[in-house]
Amino acid sequence: VPAVFVVLWSTGFLGARLGLPHAGPLTFLALRFGLAAALLALVALATRAPWPHRPAEMGHYAVAGLLVHGVYLGGVYVGISLGVEAGVSALVVGLQPLLTAALAGVLLGERVTPRQWAGLGLGLLGVALVLARKLGHGPGDALGGLACVAALFGITAGTLYQKRHGAGMDLRTGSVVQFAAAGLATALLALLFEDARVTW
Repeated sequence: VPAVFVVLWSTGFLGARLGLPHAGPLTFLALRFGLAAALLALVALATRAPWPHRPAEMGHYAVAGLLVHGVYLGGVYVGISLGVEAGVSALVVGLQPLLTAALAGVLLGERVTPRQWAGLGLGLLGVALVLARKLGHGPGDALGGLACVAALFGITAGTLYQKRHGAGMDLRTGSVVQFAAAGLATALLALLFEDARVTW
């Protein structure tokens, strides 16, 4: 399972590179999330996975999905569509483990070592140096950089939220809820801000 997860997760940047020339970022994500939700629903039904029983559970899974999938991938894809290189975007959101570790100490009462704080500081400094050099050419670059930073905070907040409110989530049915919530949100935003056209 971990190997499959890494392969699937790492396709996010490849998908952005291949798909964004043919659709707006939010339109592309709405289609991607909808397809993922449908496929996972079939897997969940075929394996008789347990569905959440309480509305509060569904709500928690949806919030985590909006943050981890909607805000994270939305920020990455919007940033890339505005001209941020995929490698730079990956570098920014690659700070997520350090930022999560730092905030887990404050929000979840977990111990954060001085070495972790130092790592976070060095990581932030490195990203600032890269962004200062790469994103100084115009307002689109600056907005793209901000979108990538929003993606970083989205996945960090979603990870912490998931840990606190969704630790017992079944990956099959919980992911259906998460992708469906992210798909609905990105579809609505695509209708508001994009022409929702796709070049098949």
